[in-house]
Amino acid sequence: MDFDAAKQRRALQARSYVSLAPNLIHLKTAHGLHEAAFEVEAGVATISFYHGDPPQSAELLMAAAEAVTAQDRSITSVAFEGHQASLPRHISGIDGRLDSVILWQWPSLWLPQLPYPLPPVPEMTAGRYHPRRPAKPTGSVYRRFIPWLERDITFRVADRETDLAAFHRWMNDEQVNTIWEDAGSLDKHREILQERIADPHVLPLIGSFADIPFGYFEVYWAKENRLGPFYDADDYDRGWHVAIGEPDYRGKKWISAWLPSLMHFIFLDDPRTRRIVGEPRASHEQQIRNLDRSGFAKVKHFDFPHKRALLVMLTRERFFGDHLWVPAS
Repeated sequence: MDFDAAKQRRALQARSYVSLAPNLIHLKTAHGLHEAAFEVEAGVATISFYHGDPPQSAELLMAAAEAVTAQDRSITSVAFEGHQASLPRHISGIDGRLDSVILWQWPSLWLPQLPYPLPPVPEMTAGRYHPRRPAKPTGSVYRRFIPWLERDITFRVADRETDLAAFHRWMNDEQVNTIWEDAGSLDKHREILQERIADPHVLPLIGSFADIPFGYFEVYWAKENRLGPFYDADDYDRGWHVAIGEPDYRGKKWISAWLPSLMHFIFLDDPRTRRIVGEPRASHEQQIRNLDRSGFAKVKHFDFPHKRALLVMLTRERFFGDHLWVPAS
């Protein structure tokens, strides 16, 4: 069977799934509605469909595998009763099973537009050698259905005009300003957004739940960042900053969705990224606890000019190997 990644992205852009019973899922994709049962034994989930024609759709099989592995860290692979041959050979094992670590690193399931990594052509920024970075995307860059919230999370590239009002309000929020220290006028925030949009090492993003914007995120290449000189930065390490601007979207159930989803996006965006780093304020105990629960290792304390920080790091092997897209119980 031919496998068309572009067709797959189109077919699965709007997909959702709910648990009808402990081992029964209701799956909705562009291919229609399907109900599937599964049994788990020794880390293998075996899925069987009640109706529909799954053998004709590798995309549907992969969507079902996502649904089954999205909430259970113990499932390491997925088998399909009678349908393994419908999976593309380059994603399934010799036994026809679909490895969850491979599945969750398959970008076309979650990225509406696939980046094309540039060859490692060296450039210099502020006296630091680093690879040339690709042109920044526009529009939506990530979409994932969050089953425990029963809604999508999306990240899209920030727009100076469309997002200025929300960004201005969020930066003036007392809780956000305590961390960011960027409160100010509309003109100030327009300049900040324009600077981030123009900066080749920063990707400014707006996060939304069910198309309702809730926060601002920055994903940056660590080597060119102010963090780069404070540790042995790899060419493709990336870091991130976050401002949850809407108070209604603060708290554990929301963090359990946006934090692993952002990490997932970063790892999918360039397969050469092996580490994600962060530099929270050393005194921000709640944020450090959240990062610890999410798989980040504490590396060292160090001093920026404006704060004492803790260097934290999440490896690709830890995120995918420990299935950290599933929140800790």
